[in-house]
Amino acid sequence: MSTTQHRFWKFVELGIDPYLDVYRYDVDIDVKMLKNRYSYLGKGEEAQEKFSIAGRIMGLRRHGKIVFAVLDDSTDTIQLVFRYDVLGEKLWHVVDLLNVGDIVGVKGRPMRTLRGEFSLLVEDIKVLSITWRDYPEKWHGLADIEKRYRMRYLDFVYNQKVRKAMINMYRIEKSFRDFLDSRGFIEIHTPKLQPIYGGALARPFTTKMYALDRTVYLSIAPETYLKRCIVGNFFKVYEIAVCFRNEDIDAQHYPEFVQIEIYWAFADWNDMMKLVEEMISNAVKEVFGDYVIDIDRNGEKIELDFKPPWKRIPLEDSIEEYGGIKVKDKPLEELLEIARQLSIKIDDFRRGKIIEKIFEKVVVPKIVQPTFVTLFPRDISPLARPYRDDPRYAERFEIYIDRLEIGNGYSELNNPVVQYYFFKKEEELRVKYADKLSHEVEYHPMDKDYVRALEYGMPPTAGVGIGIYRLTMVLSGLNTIKDVIPFTIVEQEEFQTIAEKHQDIVAYYVEKLQLDKY
Repeated sequence: MSTTQHRFWKFVELGIDPYLDVYRYDVDIDVKMLKNRYSYLGKGEEAQEKFSIAGRIMGLRRHGKIVFAVLDDSTDTIQLVFRYDVLGEKLWHVVDLLNVGDIVGVKGRPMRTLRGEFSLLVEDIKVLSITWRDYPEKWHGLADIEKRYRMRYLDFVYNQKVRKAMINMYRIEKSFRDFLDSRGFIEIHTPKLQPIYGGALARPFTTKMYALDRTVYLSIAPETYLKRCIVGNFFKVYEIAVCFRNEDIDAQHYPEFVQIEIYWAFADWNDMMKLVEEMISNAVKEVFGDYVIDIDRNGEKIELDFKPPWKRIPLEDSIEEYGGIKVKDKPLEELLEIARQLSIKIDDFRRGKIIEKIFEKVVVPKIVQPTFVTLFPRDISPLARPYRDDPRYAERFEIYIDRLEIGNGYSELNNPVVQYYFFKKEEELRVKYADKLSHEVEYHPMDKDYVRALEYGMPPTAGVGIGIYRLTMVLSGLNTIKDVIPFTIVEQEEFQTIAEKHQDIVAYYVEKLQLDKY
């Protein structure tokens, strides 16, 4: 008989079934609150009040008639003290069967041991669920990376940094919503199945809508639909949206991600930059307690200061400032030579794309503090308004924090004639390069319905998209975007479930619950 099998039947012998006996458990305080309330207890002191808590057992140490356990209730961990003289013989047999991973509810009195460890002296215990599999002793390290993402639930149990990042991500989203809602913005849900994908330069996922017998695309961005809402007199709109881009997977990219997009009528890119730095800095202060936060990434200590105003620098100026390379007004041939000397592979021969590639190589690795990089070349910004002082550029900015681009915004193009012209040029470039390259180059497709919406009149508008996964990754000091995505796609593996291994336990529940009679 296996250990798992043996332990289950031992519980049954004690008259305990973790799935039938207890359907709920009254928890009257969480561990974090309990610790705060009784922080004054000195060594060897015990409180008289009794409390009920519940959670997962994360560690066990047995010393004869006393057992120490670590319980995690998701707010914090606490040491449980089980003593034979307090529990009595029947409950002691229950404690004797406990394993790391079991979920229990316990009632007892707060105390501090002679060694100074805050604890709960347990007087009653209920088994709420058991683990059928042994928990690993260690869960970190390169050897466990695939296992971490395959069994993400165990990664959440063991990896406190990742679990904290998840919690902070949703707190950041809530802060964004509260900030925008208080300023009159409305969240609108845009379609995730679209007849024409748009709002970014990206390869889409393609599927078929059988009810209409037509090809549709998973949304790569909510942009063009939110701007249709601007046309429809929703003058302040946003969405925290799940987006899909059929692209590579690496430390900074994943095909399914969450971003917030914001559109603000009667505003321009300067207004939006001010809104963004206020919104993000406000969220950082709310979640982390200060505008200045310390990041630890692989032992590298980084101090990030989010207090507004943030640095703003034109893209071409940044190449000269950070890389010592002058690209402004350089002819195409010289730009290609600079790219060659930097070992940059060029697939897209637009002037702006070459400059952007140089920027990514020499500037991005050096931007640490929150920074707006502005004035991107117009030819790679088909949805942005041309810069009012020089139409070679677009009124477009990107947001960089700790060497990572986390957002993109601009004064929105609201001229339907120019928008159609830009879309037409994008279509021509797609055809041109499709003949020369073996892979698809990313261009924006023609969207005549969106152009028609603009023809009904869209006011001057500012917009931005901010990657929430990327922002959380930076703020948490994590190295890969996968660590802030709750669940990712992994290769499946073959294994047997407990029911497949132990037919006697299946038979027990079939009889106990009369499963074969209904």
